[in-house]
Amino acid sequence: MKKVNDSKHWAQTDERGSLFGIMFMLYTFKLLGSTVCKIFMVPVLVYYYLFNRQARKNQTDYLQKLNSYFPDAPKASQWHVLKVFFNFGFGIVDRMAAWQGKVKQFKLTKVNNQAFIDLREKKQGAVIVIAHLGNFEISRMASDANKGAVFNVFMHTKNAKKFTEAIKKFNPEFAMSVIQGDALNMQLAIALKEKVDAGEFVVIAGDRTPVKNQAAVVNVDFLGHQAQLPIGPYVLAKVLDCPLIALYCLKERAGYQVIFESLADEIKFGRNDKQLVLQRYAQQYALSMEHQLKSAPLQWYNFHNFWKKQ
Repeated sequence: MKKVNDSKHWAQTDERGSLFGIMFMLYTFKLLGSTVCKIFMVPVLVYYYLFNRQARKNQTDYLQKLNSYFPDAPKASQWHVLKVFFNFGFGIVDRMAAWQGKVKQFKLTKVNNQAFIDLREKKQGAVIVIAHLGNFEISRMASDANKGAVFNVFMHTKNAKKFTEAIKKFNPEFAMSVIQGDALNMQLAIALKEKVDAGEFVVIAGDRTPVKNQAAVVNVDFLGHQAQLPIGPYVLAKVLDCPLIALYCLKERAGYQVIFESLADEIKFGRNDKQLVLQRYAQQYALSMEHQLKSAPLQWYNFHNFWKKQ
């Protein structure tokens, strides 16, 4: 039996699937709609479940830790692991609808969104920290369509070139909102500062360790075990001198629940207390994720070994 390799950093994980296959699914949705697209996606998801042993193993490990931490959470059965794969795949179909401007088909329930409304009214930008939990793209497209909010997504796309290329062809505006970045440099910081000062939002993941500077992490307690979270969101909010908000978009039976959580109006630290402050904010975010995972346990799409030191 082939040995599972958990030694790779998440950004070194090879992209699966061909560009043709991805484009086929995108145009199936465009021509035939979401229901047919989900039907066609079923064998694809079953295939990935069966042949991606490492992803199955890592999801099982996550569910075991979750169930140990929250006894009422789903058991770490292969049925629940498969459901995570299906939730992830069907969530991509919902993103396709959002990219096509069809967000009105989803019922959106907003929670604690006053902080976001206040920032929009003041034309004040912010750093928004997200996790691979739920479906952020739905909330991004809904805000863009209804309120004119601009989201600049700071992300690493080199290990998803085929998917990114397909999305650019399917929705050219998507490319305009993605900022390819492996590390924050002075030029990029100036550009992001201009966007925030203009009332735009910078989005960054809070549950992925950095690609290049892999030492830019802190240890936190997450689901009862030591894990590493990046310091990037908190350093970025400090450099840009702006508020920090956590955003989740979780699937419900009738639509999506969009949850806002204010993490800080501003972040300050000096040379002496930098590590302590960053660790405190990262732990705060870990607790925030735990709270959301309790209500949406099968919507965390972390298919790598999250608790392994990267």
